[in-house]
Amino acid sequence: MLMALTASLFQNLMGSHLKSVPKFAPSKEYPYREASGKVCFLCESNQDLADLGSSNCPRCSPSAPLDLSQGQHVLEHVGAHILKDPGIDRSVELCGLCLHPSPLCQFYLSKGKGSKGTLKVNYALTRGCIMKVKFTYKIMATSSLSFPCSNVPIQCPVCPKTNPAVWRYSMKTHFEQNHRQLMPKHKDLWTLSNFETSEMVKIWGKRATVLTKRTRKSKLPPLVVSEDHRVQIVPMYAVVH
Repeated sequence: MLMALTASLFQNLMGSHLKSVPKFAPSKEYPYREASGKVCFLCESNQDLADLGSSNCPRCSPSAPLDLSQGQHVLEHVGAHILKDPGIDRSVELCGLCLHPSPLCQFYLSKGKGSKGTLKVNYALTRGCIMKVKFTYKIMATSSLSFPCSNVPIQCPVCPKTNPAVWRYSMKTHFEQNHRQLMPKHKDLWTLSNFETSEMVKIWGKRATVLTKRTRKSKLPPLVVSEDHRVQIVPMYAVVH
């Protein structure tokens, strides 16, 4: 029964769940073992668990993997494409995560609780985007040394408040198509500082560089798995001749 439960949990695991998966260092009590010391209830699949938390950039060729747990780096990478990629169609509003044109992706904002509550993405209402990425809105909304990209969804001050937010790097396009006569009054919404502009040029230049996290080598002996307690996931699709 525990083996079946293990397989069921693994098969229902999605990329958005990855950050919630607890991580434990092996100990004498965990993972569970037989009297012989062999590990029980190991779930194996052809898909690496780490792959559930990554996605390839829709524009890079050769493809560049994006770590979905590092929201700020995903915003920077995709934002660099919006600003500098010659193949991008900037005549349409683009999603700052997956580059799909509006209105395929709809992001909504809400204010935090209390008088000092700050804006944040309302993930309960947000829909459409295939990139399941979360980021700290307050930090990313302002360009800084640590996070120069400020491409976040912002509420258009002219549109009804019930409308989806517009990504900052597409706000100029939004005004050109919907509020052209008001552009001089609101140009601060899309005007970038010299610092952000220069930093985004650097990010565009090194877009093919893939950052990897360093992991410490374990001093523990390798785990020996009990064949009687091993669960192997069958591929979802098979070719029948």
